[in-house]
Amino acid sequence: MDAIEFLRGAPQPDGSWRFDIGRERHGAFGGAFGGLLAACTVAVARATVPGRMVASLDARFLRGLPAGEARLVPTVVHAGRSLTCVQVDVVDGRGRLATRSTLYLVDAARLQPLEHPGDGGAAPVAAPWSDGTPWRNPPGTDVPIVTTFAPRAVGRGEHGIATALRVPWDDDGAGAEAACLAADICVGPPVGGAFPGRPTPAPNPDLSLRFAGEVAGPEVVGWGQLERIHNGLAMVRIEVRSGALLLATGVSCSLVLRAETSPA
Repeated sequence: MDAIEFLRGAPQPDGSWRFDIGRERHGAFGGAFGGLLAACTVAVARATVPGRMVASLDARFLRGLPAGEARLVPTVVHAGRSLTCVQVDVVDGRGRLATRSTLYLVDAARLQPLEHPGDGGAAPVAAPWSDGTPWRNPPGTDVPIVTTFAPRAVGRGEHGIATALRVPWDDDGAGAEAACLAADICVGPPVGGAFPGRPTPAPNPDLSLRFAGEVAGPEVVGWGQLERIHNGLAMVRIEVRSGALLLATGVSCSLVLRAETSPA
């Protein structure tokens, strides 16, 4: 199974894409899992400008996407010789805009074939997925992706809290899509962990990633580091790895809501 097949996407005659996103792919706040939506927009951007490598993603989750069919509409904002900018809108069955992603894709043939390990130091130590602690649904709640994606806690340290996922497809060239899943799912634990024993609803309305590689192994690990909470607005730094290989870095904000406040 490749990534598009798992994501249940199909191209349409008008250039848009149709995705079937069932209830089993929903997160904690009544809508489709943001990491899955981000991965869908990456896949559509790739198909819109084939042969280019994904360099960055900025996703805005504007409203919860209900279960059912979603329409993804790509627009080439700028087509440069080296860099192309694509906007992908996710529209629900009622025609309402649910997510908007802006992506840069690069023509790798125009780049120098240079490699450098960077100055980030050694990869943080995380247990393999098989040895991790499975996530559980919080008491009285049902988070479908806990069953569908089987996330596991696999580490904690100066890089934050690590969550591992098994990559749900055999397409090892879809590293950016896999990184989206791990990045979004790792945002919640460090925010919730700041208030032990106190349930803290904190949806993240955005996800920004910069990609460092295209190939992912069978597992991906997202590290979420809580940088600060100010007036209920939390900032989480993200790092996604596959083994020792850095796939993406990024940031997301979370809204620490009052008990009576809806996340919509």
